[in-house]
Amino acid sequence: MAHGGNNGARELQLFIEEGDAGPVSSAATFDVPAGQWTAFTITVAALGNPAQIKRINIQDRSGTIQPTFYVDEIRLRANAAPLVSADIYINAVVTPTPISPYLLASNLPAWLQRYRFDNPSFQARTRASGIKLLRLPGGSWSNSYGWLSCELRQNDPSRQPCGPGWESWAARPRDFIAFLKATGMAGMWVVSPLGTSKEAAAAVAYFNGHITDTTSIGTDIRGTNWYTIGHWAALRASAGYTDPVGIRYWEFGNEVYASKPSTGGALCQSWGWEDTWTCDGYEYVNGVGSGSSRREGYLEFRQAMKAVDPTIELGAVGYEWPGTPGDGVSSWQTFAGWGSRVISAAGAALDFYTIHPYPFFQQPLLISALSKPQNHLGPIVAALNQAFDTYANGQRAPIAVTEYNLISVSNNDAGQLMTRMINALHLADTLGQAATLQIPIFAQWNLANGPDAITGTEYGLMHEANGFFRAAQYYVYPLWARFGSHMISATTTLSPEVVLSVYAGVVDSNTLSLLAINKTNQPITATINTGSWGPLVSGRHWRVQANSLDSQTVSYNGVTNPSDNLIEPPDVFAASGNVITRTLPPYSINLFHLGKQTANIQARAYAPIAHKP
Repeated sequence: MAHGGNNGARELQLFIEEGDAGPVSSAATFDVPAGQWTAFTITVAALGNPAQIKRINIQDRSGTIQPTFYVDEIRLRANAAPLVSADIYINAVVTPTPISPYLLASNLPAWLQRYRFDNPSFQARTRASGIKLLRLPGGSWSNSYGWLSCELRQNDPSRQPCGPGWESWAARPRDFIAFLKATGMAGMWVVSPLGTSKEAAAAVAYFNGHITDTTSIGTDIRGTNWYTIGHWAALRASAGYTDPVGIRYWEFGNEVYASKPSTGGALCQSWGWEDTWTCDGYEYVNGVGSGSSRREGYLEFRQAMKAVDPTIELGAVGYEWPGTPGDGVSSWQTFAGWGSRVISAAGAALDFYTIHPYPFFQQPLLISALSKPQNHLGPIVAALNQAFDTYANGQRAPIAVTEYNLISVSNNDAGQLMTRMINALHLADTLGQAATLQIPIFAQWNLANGPDAITGTEYGLMHEANGFFRAAQYYVYPLWARFGSHMISATTTLSPEVVLSVYAGVVDSNTLSLLAINKTNQPITATINTGSWGPLVSGRHWRVQANSLDSQTVSYNGVTNPSDNLIEPPDVFAASGNVITRTLPPYSINLFHLGKQTANIQARAYAPIAHKP
């Protein structure tokens, strides 16, 4: 592997020495392009078939001083055949475990604005992604986003303003509805903890209420009358949406544990970033204060919101490492035992518990990014379940991931890893771990974002500043969307941390799926054994692959710029018996459908992902 640096191409040659005093072999020449890692294969014949190798020399051949270039992963291979082989075993006899459709989720922020929401390519590419759920209205903005003031384009302090100056341009609730309708997505809404429980209840009425419902919401602790459910449903209808949207999942604030000390009190860190009102998990759940200055907590919000729609579920902000309720020191490890305090205070009233387990704060080594999924989510879920057992008498709430990406702070991603193939491999493996752990919601951050002003990196699956260019991580979702609704056991003889990770699922009674992630720069010859489930008749192979870990351009089913609807077909192949052999390309994510009936495989071979209208 070689990288040509920042510009141009490096003119190089390679030769070997058979001993300390020679002889020197023939030289093999090669040009290394700039801006990417490229794999080169040089045969022994090209070097004159030397008898032995004492030294390997890489040398300039231009005769001039060349800029810096980089070399990595020099390997000696016995022959030109694939270096790596693997045995993969699918155990279809075990009872399948269900996979939540909302494992495929992302975030859609208000700062993208309506005109971007309306972009035909953005809508088409969202539909084709296979994502099922979008969290709204946008990370930390959710804490300051007044749903009504944004909807009315009014900066009304009595109704929690839509942020200073936002009200004239930020996406409104009606704009989010338009995008959900256009793309077939379900929505999840984060209510502002800076408002009141009645205001949040009115938001539920706006999205989920019926125009004819005369149930009173009432007057809040600050003296604002929130009228009836039908009043807010009529406001939605005036925007053109008569029928309820039916948002089931709601969340009470965003990363409240990281409040600034100026607003959140003594348990907050000096580097806190949220403009919310507490760093104490007890206060967050139970509220604090009295009268019109009271801050209402999770339990009061939950009661008021469920009074409007009993079918909704309200998630409480958690933290991945719960600590203990007695923690008196706030740090990034537990944020003063925030998680255990929330669990203890909410108990059986906790509908679900949300976390943002970004694996890296700083840009990681590539090997760390590849191996992290295998040992990241599992320990977190185990620690939280132990906290539920200890502090909530075993009342285990579902654990939802409502934000996730490779690096938490984009201006720490100087190498733009989140835009590269390394992130696609990482995310594909992480989704497999989330499915294995039966996590009900896993929302990547985010669908589109905008470039970081310092590093130029992008969180987004699509890059809005570049015509909604689909980043490498985007293509993880069309493959996982075809994985099936249930998971079964799969094992491989190679290391899942750094070589090959595999996941198997059930598509239907005649079709198994296998998702295989090749993390190396070599093709892997995979022998796939389906045990007694077969015999197989035919199969399909979807693939996402790149030339290197840091490639920002990938191919989908062999096409580097596929159609918006991803109609490019998978490979269809014949199979026989219970064992087949397939090649997994270097740096690739592969989805196989393995079928007992040719008709089933062929009929769906070119079908796009279906969405409700």
